[in-house]
Amino acid sequence: MIYLFRDKKSFGIQAKLFLRGKDVSYNMEKRILSGGGILLIVGLFLTLAFWPLFGISGSEIAEDREGLQFESYDEGDKVLVYGTITSIGETPDWLEDLGVFIQIDNEINLILTDIDSTDFEVGDEVYGRLTLKDFAGIEYWEIEGDLSSKQTVDYLFYGIAASGAFIGAFGAIKD
Repeated sequence: MIYLFRDKKSFGIQAKLFLRGKDVSYNMEKRILSGGGILLIVGLFLTLAFWPLFGISGSEIAEDREGLQFESYDEGDKVLVYGTITSIGETPDWLEDLGVFIQIDNEINLILTDIDSTDFEVGDEVYGRLTLKDFAGIEYWEIEGDLSSKQTVDYLFYGIAASGAFIGAFGAIKD
């Protein structure tokens, strides 16, 4: 049960939380502080470790290539690839203008359909889900969906860490 009362020291209305007849308001402030600390740690962990744990860089995939085959992957394997765009151009004429040709980390070449070449610039950090395909003994990576900006995901992780810091500071001040 929550009781509201007016406290002259804080110049406002405060709430006391009673659980089974005991005042547990003090413990709530410690929980707020702990929750903020946990969010801060999770946000920092995701910021530093998400891409190396759950994705693979374009240069790492290129290192795995042996001739026309990828040694560590089988047809149909899916990977989350991230990297920096190093080159953008139109597709060669013999591909009949399928889309935009993008090179990631000077290693992986992608042809994106249904995308305008002005959506990305050289130097942008991107990610996408690739599927390994085989055509007449030549393995190649096909992108599922579209490339997305890596910064959007990074900003989400920064937001988690910042909200943890804010909540933790609120819990510390309230204590």
